[in-house]
Amino acid sequence: MKLEEISAAVAPYLPPAVGALMNLPYARSQTPVQRVVSWAVGTAVGLYVGGAVAEWLALGPRATIAAGFLFGAAGYDLMLGLTAAARGFGADPMGSVRGWLSAWLNRSQS
Repeated sequence: MKLEEISAAVAPYLPPAVGALMNLPYARSQTPVQRVVSWAVGTAVGLYVGGAVAEWLALGPRATIAAGFLFGAAGYDLMLGLTAAARGFGADPMGSVRGWLSAWLNRSQS
C-alpha cells in the first residue's frame, strides 16, 4: 500500500485540529497525508514537550497529562500552519514573504 492510500484510510478517524474547530482556513484545507503527518508530529510534541515541561515544573501526574494534551494540540496546529505557509510560499514566493513581513510589522498590504 502507498502512503496516500494509508493516510486516506486513517485521516477520517483522526480528531480535528483546534484551528479546524475555530473554522480557520489553513486547518480545513489539507490533504489526508498532511493531516496524518501533522497529527503524528503534534502527538510527538505533546508527549515529549508536555512531559519535559511537567518534569521541569515538578507537576503531578494529572497536570502532566494536561500539559501533554495542551502541547499536542498546539503542535498539531503549528504543523498545519507551517503546511499552509509552505503551500502559499510554493504558489507565490514573493507575495508570501511580503504578506509575512506586513503581518510582523503591523502594516496593511497594498
